[in-house]
Amino acid sequence: MNQPTTLVAPRSSPVLQYLPIALLAVGSWAVATSAQAQATSAQAQATTTMPGANAGVASPYSLTVGAAVARLPTYEGSDRSETRALPVIAYRSGRFFAGTLSGVGYNLSNLANVEFGPVLNYRFGRDESDDVRLRGLGNIDAGVDVGAFVRWNAQPLSLSATLEQGVGGNVNGTTVRLNAAYALSINRSNSLRFDALVDWADTEVMQGFYGISAPQAARSGLPVYAASSGVRRYGVGAVWAHNITPQWMSTVRVGVYRLGSEAVDSPLTLRRNVGLVSAGLSYRF
Repeated sequence: MNQPTTLVAPRSSPVLQYLPIALLAVGSWAVATSAQAQATSAQAQATTTMPGANAGVASPYSLTVGAAVARLPTYEGSDRSETRALPVIAYRSGRFFAGTLSGVGYNLSNLANVEFGPVLNYRFGRDESDDVRLRGLGNIDAGVDVGAFVRWNAQPLSLSATLEQGVGGNVNGTTVRLNAAYALSINRSNSLRFDALVDWADTEVMQGFYGISAPQAARSGLPVYAASSGVRRYGVGAVWAHNITPQWMSTVRVGVYRLGSEAVDSPLTLRRNVGLVSAGLSYRF
């Protein structure tokens, strides 16, 4: 199994380095935005950031562009947090979808309440300069995750699963995400969305982000730790979406997630329970 090294990898922009954790903070932000839009606009029925969501709805074109501000830990397991601005883009053309939160995918299903198909996501890395506790561990290179999704939509309840395999970079592996969500429309301008998720990762991913090899221990001063496959994190959240106009929408999300036992036992982990807060503004074209 390849270990993170300090060799060559172009440094990501500061914003992109925070997007893996930011997916937890704003991951259902535009989904809630889309659900609220459905109550007021037929065009908005296809706007989403979850893989395959509403892909069966006939819509020639949909584009949502926005930004969110989120309070995030400097790395997963850190006891330090910073406030970051994050881009959110969601595009759909027929069955094809692409976005900063959904990745790039295609819905193959002809069923009204079931979607499935391939999905491609950019996998963000981690720099040892992100936090003083990471120094000596080397950088985790960025790469690509290739996989598939399936989603069952029985409004107001939806269930989804995504399986992905890393390609490229120095930490590749298999991850699985299970998600459940419940959408509640308050009126034509406001909606609530509640969600819960569980993320599982194999040994290579867990060792890459939470394990410490002997060479890393020698450089960092931290003890050697071997992480095994298991639940990486699980959590719950809620999103409030408000239509300012038929095009402009604002959202506020609060959530909390808890690291799994393999991550918690890592010398890198200083905080197991993490609260996340974000606020966003978006425009639907």
